[in-house]
Amino acid sequence: MLFALLRRHDRIVYSSTVHGYEGAGRGFSVRFLRRLRQLKSAEVVEYEMGEPVRYAEGDPVEEWAFDTLLLDAEPAPISDEDLRCVKAGEVEYWIPNLEEFFLKDEKSLREFFGIYIMAHYRNNPNDLGMMMDAPHHRPRALKLKTGKIVVSIELAEEGPLDEELAKQCSKGAWIMGNIIPDRIIKHYKLIDFGSFKGLRIVRIATHPDLWGMGLGSRALKEVEKEAAAEGYDWVGAGFGVTLELLNFWLKNGYLPVHLSPERNPVSGEYSSLVVKPLNERAEKYVKVVALEFKRRLLSSLAEPYHDLSPKVTRALLKSTPGYPAQPALTVFQVGRLVSYAWGDMTLENCMDCMVELAKAYFMGNQGFLSEEQELLLITKVLQAKSWRVACTELDMPPPKAMELLRSAAKAMCAQLLGVTNEEEGARYLFLSLETAKK
Repeated sequence: MLFALLRRHDRIVYSSTVHGYEGAGRGFSVRFLRRLRQLKSAEVVEYEMGEPVRYAEGDPVEEWAFDTLLLDAEPAPISDEDLRCVKAGEVEYWIPNLEEFFLKDEKSLREFFGIYIMAHYRNNPNDLGMMMDAPHHRPRALKLKTGKIVVSIELAEEGPLDEELAKQCSKGAWIMGNIIPDRIIKHYKLIDFGSFKGLRIVRIATHPDLWGMGLGSRALKEVEKEAAAEGYDWVGAGFGVTLELLNFWLKNGYLPVHLSPERNPVSGEYSSLVVKPLNERAEKYVKVVALEFKRRLLSSLAEPYHDLSPKVTRALLKSTPGYPAQPALTVFQVGRLVSYAWGDMTLENCMDCMVELAKAYFMGNQGFLSEEQELLLITKVLQAKSWRVACTELDMPPPKAMELLRSAAKAMCAQLLGVTNEEEGARYLFLSLETAKK
């Protein structure tokens, strides 16, 4: 969203706090500013205000609060030896003794929480309290042999729910502390899913100096191994969906099962839920839910997901299970499609036909179109955006976009309808009521 604003305006001012009494987070400075500085097309001027707004300079109460609530925590510094350990895979999955961790090992606790502060946009003192007090929350970490924490993980146990509670949930009751079962039961009415128990990854973050080195994926595998050994049915997560984050979960075998209809007011992103089943019974349920999610998403892109990133949409659609789908078209609609694909009819005059073709294409996990054509199907056809908006989002000249979509129509006619050329399509151009019935 921040980069989208930059693309729309010649000059723009971004402002963010790093520390505040309500929490702390350096996701803006660590993630966003790092990428912003790398842009050759943007001249970045930075200002920093260090004078406190709410406290006097050096106020002892503020210093006490920051120290006690770990709002000034920092991750461990990374040395060359630490890098060597990471590259050699010399890391271990750490299950801390909670009493030792929270009461006697402040060094590890600060390293653990410092990674969250660097990685996330906002950290609240309640996050620490939740990990310390909630019996269903548990911290985990990846540590180097030097003892330094390089990945911080917070897990929450969810489920099982008894049948009566699952039925209440299906009718609209909010089941506290069970986000994934709650959403699946509410939106898909599968009350049996309540019988499963799983681990939701509340937060997982890698040391900012070690991003892109496979530590996050390694941590997930360790969590899954622990969950399977303890008899859990699934591992899942919820997050503000971006292409980078989504690809991380997808490459590790997680399936999308839910997308919020509104953007999160804090992250500015749609909230997504992903689940990875750990046994055959759970796998059957998760695949059914993921397929239904895909069907729902395909029919909801014009509203409420009109402004969902086309690349995120494509990743969601192509990662979910599919089945061979036949477009529900009448012969009259096929006639208009032929006139568009091989004639001079405009897209606007057969948008209803293209919507059906696009749904069948993505529902069946077809792959005969190029990435550019798939993105055009999403933006122009399924999200119903104007040519100007679609071409701006895809950074594509309108003539090229129009030609690509027309060629996509020809390919879909051939692959999905069996109409491979203009000559074969001619039979749909000269219809009578008698021939239309056949």
